Amino acid sequence: MRSLRWLLLVVLVLVAAAVLGTFRSQRRNQRARRRPVPPAIALDTKTAATDWEWGQSGNGQPKVKLFAKSFRQSTDGTTAQLENIELRIFHKGGTAFDRIRSGGAQFNTSDNKLFSPGEAEITLDVPVEGEPAHSLTSIKTSGINFDSKTGQAVSDQRVSFTFASGDGTCTGAAYDPETHVLNLNSNVVLNLHGDGPKSTGMKIETGHLLWSEATQRLELTPWSRLTRGQTMISAASSIIQMKDGQAIQWIDAQKGQGIDNQPTRQLDYSADLIHVIYNDDGVMDKMNATGNAKLMSHSPQAQTSMAGNRVEMAFNDENGEPVLAAATVTGKASVESRPGTSAKATATDTRILKSETIDLHMRPGGQEIERVSTLAPGTLEFLPGPAARHRRLLKADRMDIRYGADNVIRTFHATDGATETWPSDEDKKKNAAAAVAYTSSKTIDAAFDDSGQLTEMKQSEDFRYTEGTRKAQARSARLETARNVMTLETGARISDDTGSTIADVITLDQKTGDFDANGHAFTTRLPEPVPANKTAAAKSESALLDDAQPTQGSANRVTSEGRNRLIHYAGNAVVWQTANRIEADKIDIDREKKAVTATGKVVSQFQDAVSAEFTIVKAQRMVYTDSDRLAIYSGDVDFSRPALTVKSSTLRAYLNDKASGKDSRINRALADGAVVISQSLPDRKRIGTSEHGEYFPDDAKVVLTGGGPQLVDSKQGNTKGEMLTYFTNDERLLVNGAPAKQAQSHLRKTDQRKTK
Repeated sequence: MRSLRWLLLVVLVLVAAAVLGTFRSQRRNQRARRRPVPPAIALDTKTAATDWEWGQSGNGQPKVKLFAKSFRQSTDGTTAQLENIELRIFHKGGTAFDRIRSGGAQFNTSDNKLFSPGEAEITLDVPVEGEPAHSLTSIKTSGINFDSKTGQAVSDQRVSFTFASGDGTCTGAAYDPETHVLNLNSNVVLNLHGDGPKSTGMKIETGHLLWSEATQRLELTPWSRLTRGQTMISAASSIIQMKDGQAIQWIDAQKGQGIDNQPTRQLDYSADLIHVIYNDDGVMDKMNATGNAKLMSHSPQAQTSMAGNRVEMAFNDENGEPVLAAATVTGKASVESRPGTSAKATATDTRILKSETIDLHMRPGGQEIERVSTLAPGTLEFLPGPAARHRRLLKADRMDIRYGADNVIRTFHATDGATETWPSDEDKKKNAAAAVAYTSSKTIDAAFDDSGQLTEMKQSEDFRYTEGTRKAQARSARLETARNVMTLETGARISDDTGSTIADVITLDQKTGDFDANGHAFTTRLPEPVPANKTAAAKSESALLDDAQPTQGSANRVTSEGRNRLIHYAGNAVVWQTANRIEADKIDIDREKKAVTATGKVVSQFQDAVSAEFTIVKAQRMVYTDSDRLAIYSGDVDFSRPALTVKSSTLRAYLNDKASGKDSRINRALADGAVVISQSLPDRKRIGTSEHGEYFPDDAKVVLTGGGPQLVDSKQGNTKGEMLTYFTNDERLLVNGAPAKQAQSHLRKTDQRKTK
């Protein structure tokens, strides 16, 4: 492994010490290149030599060569001293060697320990001939202690090293050849430059590093810090798994905190355990954060944070830099997006998405969100910035959110969803009792504008809506937020404490409660509560339509304003209370003015209280005002009661107060313009004509005036006068003539046989 061969520096020292440890047993095979070692040299005699060389070969190839400027042995034979030494350990094939240089070393024969107090330099892969193809690995340290019995090498001094793809330093090191474990004791700094063309170097810092050749793992304790470009992970202990001794395969960081600074955004993350996987080029490929996992992205467009028990992130390799491509959050997952610092972003709402599992996909470049989905039931909350906006909460079994430029939400889709919309601050100022609006449906689809504000929401299949006393339902509904208008389609129904309306399609203004119902519209208007200062008997809103009874209506189209105070029926319009009804092309009811207007083929029907007889009036137009209890009919008026009809151009019908106790709803009817009053009885027929006629149902009296009044009676004959008054329930007839004229009458002769 080129990038970590510096870890074997103590192995080379071990070999050097081993050579000295076996010096006595192999001295017969020694040969001196310049001057042979005197045969008198032994561990128990005083011995010295200069420009000393020693070597060992095998199969015709050099294995080890040792050079020393001087060699001395103590008089007691317990210590050997070498100065200015160079040890060469040849590779297989003999084309290169590893070189160790040191100012001096001591070997103690009593405990078989080697100590090099000065600085030692180790250089790896030195070519025997020519210049090296790359920078050679070099290690420098001092104070090396070696135990030839155990093979363990230890230094408590500073260690520095350089190699083809990095460098580093530490304080104190130890190597155990039995376990092939290297310990760098403290103040460890390792700089890996990276091997691949797209690879970026990594700086490893830790309090203690343990390298295991068997497992190819680096263990960093009790703290660690890994820095790669603009990315840094700080943690408690960490494990780095190497691949083929050259590249990082993965990293486990306990209690990790990471940061990734880019020109247009910053990524922060933390978790109890961070697991990072690298690709073959040494670029971060995946990151899994487990336990209290958090991920936060800062950009001018938005501040987006993710949290959950686990966050799994996938990265794209873009020119050797890891760019976030996707993330999955599981276990109490949440994604919160707050407005950024840009002028456009400050107008957006804060959005908080919660679910057990959330998927997030980024746009190319990793700067902006492309899509967020939930894989379990969840909620999406919109917290408004400006006071005019509404706080909204969406709940659904599944959600899919698509984003546009600048991390602005553009569409939303949910299944088995429900919404809650709170009154805005401005709404509360205008109406302190403003209620929360609730909806539900099988599916929800929403669209947003360039600033991320909701523009339209469509809810389909089994739609339900509640806001205070107001309720609605339909197969589907569409909300336009700019107009605050809800359109209900197919089987639409709305209701409140004043009544209900059903139709094929209903458009409802959520702010005012006004609605427009189209297609087979049917309404029910409930009686209003009796005011505290009135009794039920004294309360009278309209004598035409009894306000103590529910009022029902139908038409092709019905519109309502002011909480059902002004209702307009158009197209085959009918309004009724029990047997009393009005039919017309159009009917308008103004409950504030206590007025009713009907136009086009008007037919009104009123039932007497006791006799249950009907008064039916047909005309082209009717206007009723409750202040004088007057209904004015115009255009081909046809007024009829049992056995009596009145035809005229116009007719004014005055209604009895409902508290009067009288049977008939009509107090009197005044007809004008080509008046014709016909009475049909089993034994006679009366026809009265005039320009003006008056009919009094309670008195059964008819008065004809103007235009030469005339009464044609099949039984009594014809009568003319300035004013004719007759009674429909007896034979009485009063004729008044003008002062200059006399009344005329023509009596029919009575059949003598019938009068006997």
